[in-house]
Amino acid sequence: MKEAVMKVMEGYVTAYKNNDKELFLSLWDEAAIFEDPVGAEPCKGIDSISAFWDFGHSNGMNITPVNEEFVVCANEGILKATMQVRNDNDNSGMDISIVDHFIVNDEGKIVSGRAFWDDGSITSPDNLESLTVNIDDFKDRG
Repeated sequence: MKEAVMKVMEGYVTAYKNNDKELFLSLWDEAAIFEDPVGAEPCKGIDSISAFWDFGHSNGMNITPVNEEFVVCANEGILKATMQVRNDNDNSGMDISIVDHFIVNDEGKIVSGRAFWDDGSITSPDNLESLTVNIDDFKDRG
């Protein structure tokens, strides 16, 4: 099972790095629940997870994970990374230090994903215009 969990988490990172929505969606069970960030209204099911991807990649936005670390125990995994959020349209961006927790089923699909980050997890790169997010607004993206 450890190999299946690692494959899913590595696929998650690759999907973001390559801006590959199709790969991203292929990692999730049809009935999966994704809470990003924890405390936000969870995305329930693949259509809602697809809409989440679109929300995060709208208007020139790209998200690239760097400095990834993985921990796998049984059918669960933790991904620690910095998500470099960049808007190509206005040269703005932010970095979000995240901890993602995944539960993977016997078919090798994510059934639960929870992203842990808050206002204190966000920094602004020196070479870009600040891209800020009000975490309460983000949680109500709905």
